[in-house]
Amino acid sequence: MRITIKKIFVVAVFVLGSIAAVVYFANEWRNDVYFEKISIAGNYTVSSQDILAVARLKEDSSINIEELNIDLIQDRILKHPEIKKVFVSKEPPAELKIQIIEKNPVAVVNTGEGLKLIDDELEIFPFNNFEKMFDLPVISGLKSDPADMKAGRFNEEDLRTAIFIITNARREGKSLHYQVSEVTLSDPEKIIVYSNERAIPFYFPRPKNMSIADEIYQKLLKEKLDVFQEFTDKVIGDAETQSFAYVDLRFSNQVVVNYKRNLTTSTTSGEENESQKEEI
Repeated sequence: MRITIKKIFVVAVFVLGSIAAVVYFANEWRNDVYFEKISIAGNYTVSSQDILAVARLKEDSSINIEELNIDLIQDRILKHPEIKKVFVSKEPPAELKIQIIEKNPVAVVNTGEGLKLIDDELEIFPFNNFEKMFDLPVISGLKSDPADMKAGRFNEEDLRTAIFIITNARREGKSLHYQVSEVTLSDPEKIIVYSNERAIPFYFPRPKNMSIADEIYQKLLKEKLDVFQEFTDKVIGDAETQSFAYVDLRFSNQVVVNYKRNLTTSTTSGEENESQKEEI
């Protein structure tokens, strides 16, 4: 049987026509596909309603696949101040999936004008959920960055130093992290860490010739955190009647404690405070 060129041409045209028809009807089918489900995962303190609102989506609405702009939805969600990353994808047959990574605050920052949160990457951001403030230490006494006087820009060295103390306290365990109530950097001669129990100020070293990037300074602060924990665990708990003015940890191999004692005299009806230093 001979196959003529004419027959081959007819077969080829038929095959190409069939492929074109399949592609055409497939596209028509896709154009009629709607997303009927929106799933949100990874959000713990930011509500799903807030995420849908900032994305300008409605949970009960159907979205045409051709009208869905994944990049636009991601950009909108990333504008939420408490969201760090977001991944939006189309999941067949009819689901829009939103995966959230929230910012993880490690402390509350007293900006002088209000309270904000800060994460371990030094990003300061506002918050709506006050539950995020629970059990977080406070950073205060920050100075504005002289290189950038815009609102919300603080000295980076101060921020890194405070975050270093807080994150290392957290790594050592819950008991030490719990005891760090506030880290203040208003004094250029020292860092003041307030204990959660009795709000006692502890003076940490702040050498002018060292940066928190220096391993020697990092090691020094870690050693002082160990002393801080031992003092809060053993001394404060056993001294129910004592009132501490401050505890100075800036010296080598010794702790200087300043006590406040209430004394009454026959000539006064009130109480006078007397400070007494003691080296341990």
